[in-house]
Amino acid sequence: DLPFVYWVNQFLLFSFLIGLTFINTKWLAPAYLFQRRFFHYYLILFVCCFVIIVILRQTENWLYLPEAIKEMTNEETSKHGSGEAYVSFYIFLVEILVLGVNIVNILVRKWEEEKSIRLRTEKDKVEMELSFLKSQINPHFFFNSLNTVNALTYTDIDESRSALKKLGIIMRYVLYTTSDESTTLAEEIKFIKNYLDLMKMRSPRGVDIDFSTNIISPEKKIAPMLFLPFIENAFKHGISAKNPSPISITINQENSKLIFKSKNKVFERQVSNDLNQNDASGIGIKNTQRRLELLYANRYELTIGQINGFEVLLKIELDEN
Repeated sequence: DLPFVYWVNQFLLFSFLIGLTFINTKWLAPAYLFQRRFFHYYLILFVCCFVIIVILRQTENWLYLPEAIKEMTNEETSKHGSGEAYVSFYIFLVEILVLGVNIVNILVRKWEEEKSIRLRTEKDKVEMELSFLKSQINPHFFFNSLNTVNALTYTDIDESRSALKKLGIIMRYVLYTTSDESTTLAEEIKFIKNYLDLMKMRSPRGVDIDFSTNIISPEKKIAPMLFLPFIENAFKHGISAKNPSPISITINQENSKLIFKSKNKVFERQVSNDLNQNDASGIGIKNTQRRLELLYANRYELTIGQINGFEVLLKIELDEN
């Protein structure tokens, strides 16, 4: 059995190691390692290790630990010097091992904290940008809707009242539903129907709106007002007071994929090849493309072309939930 003073010495070593790792974690690493002051950092650690060895060696003498070990093992005194050197080297190796594990743990925790902060910052940035895009889209939509009602007041008072009622329903959706990050497909389609009804009241007789849907899971979630800029664009460029103006809009669901299609003729204004410049105000398709990048990165396909009219094909992979 080892003498009692040996365990006292081991307890002191254990206490010193705990204290050293605590000081390293709370003070040395933040003040030197994270500031890239490596020379000062490792120099302080080396001095601390040396001081601990000196204190422990002195404590062994105070406790008469060498004599107790000799008495137990019947070791000759001639080996005493080499034994002290061996013990000091052993203590130094233990310190290096403990500090190595401690430093690795500190660096891993630091990396995880920085990653968490970076992800949180990116999320906040995305949320702020989405909020900004919404604040642009909603007034733009409201302004167009007011123009529709205003036009009706010159032609049909009863129709304008009905339009105001429709606009009230639409704006309730805009104000309360779009404040959330998502809405159901059923609510979004209902909103689109109300908007189309409102546009029919304003449009000339030659406008033929074909709107069809085939939704398997109406409870599926989607970003609100995502298709509106494309629909607004169809009315903006696809209506003529003299010529037939067919506008076709379909929203279908195939398994977990939602497919939006719109097609219209182009009158008067010619759509630029750079479709991002579709709206002079910078609001509309450009904002929708940015929202798609933020909300459905790598989960959507958007094709916009102008061959036999203006065509939009948007495919979105819906969430599983």
